[in-house]
Amino acid sequence: MRKAVGIGGLRRKEAERLALSKKGNELAQREIEKLQEHIGVMKTHLETFVREHQRDIRNNPVFRVQVQRMCQLIGVDPLASRKGYMAELLGVGDFYCELGIQIIDICRATRSVNGGLMSIDELRERLIRRRLKGSEPVVNDDIKRAISQLAPLKGGYRIVDFGGRKMVQSVAREMNSDMSTVLGLAQQTSKFTADDVSMQLGWDSDRINACVDDMLRSGIVWVDYQNINIPEYWVPAFFSQLSGASLSASAL
Repeated sequence: MRKAVGIGGLRRKEAERLALSKKGNELAQREIEKLQEHIGVMKTHLETFVREHQRDIRNNPVFRVQVQRMCQLIGVDPLASRKGYMAELLGVGDFYCELGIQIIDICRATRSVNGGLMSIDELRERLIRRRLKGSEPVVNDDIKRAISQLAPLKGGYRIVDFGGRKMVQSVAREMNSDMSTVLGLAQQTSKFTADDVSMQLGWDSDRINACVDDMLRSGIVWVDYQNINIPEYWVPAFFSQLSGASLSASAL
């Protein structure tokens, strides 16, 4: 028969458990301190590296993105504060502030045309044409970072994805799943019909009409009645790149 553990045995086991727990906490604390020390050294080296390559960072967008990713890997957010030392060293504080203002201007100017939805590639092309000659080059990653800084404005600025195509949304509205699905169907041809949606998605007419009405009201799609029997719905955010020159002249 197994012998019952006495009070003394229980106390010894509890003491052993507490001792092991204390030792474990001490080891963990030492590891944390070592890690913090290593991170501090890395931040110092990164700061020196940034100082030595300021011009390349500002003039080479690919290099700028790589340096910013290095910052993030060690927990440094160069955009956390426009007055932060890394933002100052990188020269990104004013850069992204200026870029954000230009993005707002372009989105507002084109909202009546595209309903507040524009491909990130088209936005980049418009930014390049708008910026002064000699300004820092702009890549899509710069646009994403600038838009992330616009969140406090609560204007609905964000990046959305339709079937792998990155789009910039500039209105404070939530797109339901039906609207997103239909837009995904239209991304190749920039248009769709009710029959297209019915055949490819198997929706009934009530669901299709409700979705289309929502998109028409928000200005995301235009309707073309040239074919009286089957109206076509165009997505200007998708086809505008095909006629970018005409839209640029009218919108900017």
